[in-house]
Amino acid sequence: MASTVSSTATPGRRRTAIALLLAGLVTLVACAEESTDVVEITTTVTDGPSLPDPNDLASVCFSPIVVQTDWYPQAEHGGIYELLGNDYVVDATRGATTGSLVFNGVDTGVDLEIRAGGPFIESPVVTEMFLDGGIMFGYVGTDVALSRYAETPTLAVFNGLTINPQVILWNKSKHPNASSIADIAREVPAVSVFGDRPYMRYLVAQGTVPADKVDGNYKGSLLLATDDVAHQGFATSEPYRYRTLESGAIDVGYQLVHDAGWTSYPQNLAINKLRLDALRPCLAKLVPMMQQAQIDFVGAPERTVATILDVVTRFDTTWSQSEDLANYAVSTMKELGIVGNGTTTTFGDFESPRLDDFISLAIPILREQGLAVPDIVADDIATNEFIDPNITLP
Repeated sequence: MASTVSSTATPGRRRTAIALLLAGLVTLVACAEESTDVVEITTTVTDGPSLPDPNDLASVCFSPIVVQTDWYPQAEHGGIYELLGNDYVVDATRGATTGSLVFNGVDTGVDLEIRAGGPFIESPVVTEMFLDGGIMFGYVGTDVALSRYAETPTLAVFNGLTINPQVILWNKSKHPNASSIADIAREVPAVSVFGDRPYMRYLVAQGTVPADKVDGNYKGSLLLATDDVAHQGFATSEPYRYRTLESGAIDVGYQLVHDAGWTSYPQNLAINKLRLDALRPCLAKLVPMMQQAQIDFVGAPERTVATILDVVTRFDTTWSQSEDLANYAVSTMKELGIVGNGTTTTFGDFESPRLDDFISLAIPILREQGLAVPDIVADDIATNEFIDPNITLP
């Protein structure tokens, strides 16, 4: 017959157990006193599950992470080059620079490949992104994203430049009273730009520039040295180049196209929208790194500027950069808020109603150019999903 064991001991059993325990302890003490050996007791402490390394991208990102830029390496790309480790190698034939992706001095476990644009690519950045599945990010302005959305939809996940550095500039000594694009358009015979620019159509529609003064044949030369006109340029480049002309310095005046009302975000880091789900885990960790890297670059640009200059030298093309020009670009970006928080405290986010208002303004103009632009809202082309709202430019 099976017996039942009670979980409660009787008083007699309890006294007996205590006596036996005391006797055992006495015996152990006696044995310890007689022994000359030292007994080491090792305690193993088992930690709980280890926390994921916030700087480790290897488990969530493809390698290399490829960024297709829109031009030769320059200070405007500084935030991306800030993430490039010192082990980089340059392929001048492809215009590609590849090295470890390093954040806050820590190797993230993946490589970063930065590809130059301009003559190194045979088609627009957006087209390259859809032709080459290895490209994770492309530099895609908001107006470009709208114009290309029907066939090649992209999604911007971070903007490194809050304001477009695009300007219309003129010879200030010849036009000392001009302070805006509207002013200079009344005083010069032509405003020269590259082709049929949407922002110029906007300026014409607003009455800022007379249609008969628009010259779409600008070739990129420093026209103010020979002609009394106005022409497009960048606040981060042309004013410095004119100031240091070998033929004699020219002091220029200019107005940002942004301040004239064309408020497109200029250099968004955008992905092929069809790949969003596949890239989402990587973007969640990488985008905040990009936010901080751009802030770190403008705060202490020396190392990254040296990298950019080295890459340009190794490319060995007609494109030139100098340390003084790069430093001028950085200081100008800070001074004009080209790199800035915008109207929020978050750096790199897409602001409402700015984006919504620009879409409403731009789509009719793009359609006038003959582009098939569908009805689009801000969420179609940009997202703050991966932005860390706590990262801010001091």
